[in-house]
Amino acid sequence: MILIAKYSIFIFALFLIYAAYLMFFKPYKTKEIIAKAGSTYLINYGELGIRFLIGIAFVWASEISKYSFSFKIIGYFLMASALVLMALPIQKHNQFSKKAAASLQPNHLKVCALFSVLFGIVLLTAF
Repeated sequence: MILIAKYSIFIFALFLIYAAYLMFFKPYKTKEIIAKAGSTYLINYGELGIRFLIGIAFVWASEISKYSFSFKIIGYFLMASALVLMALPIQKHNQFSKKAAASLQPNHLKVCALFSVLFGIVLLTAF
């Protein structure tokens, strides 16, 4: 199971780096994607289910990571936030996503891209 968790973290790191690419080079497409969060039951629970599973992977992989304590904190945060958002009405999640997407400016996304790629690199080197 730890090996599966490790490779899940590796895939998540690649996702973060790809997300950084989208945020930096295609900010308007990124805003469209953010606005879709919670728009359908499939998107809502698919996103939150993946978030929960990534949280589990962080907790399991913490045993072999260079950043054991941080991995556990991140993992439990991802799991708890997924459960809280699953308990909210889907409309609330979608309203928040649309409002967040509308307020994000391309320069904000470019700054976020830097953090996303840095965190992705840290995750790739965490084992």
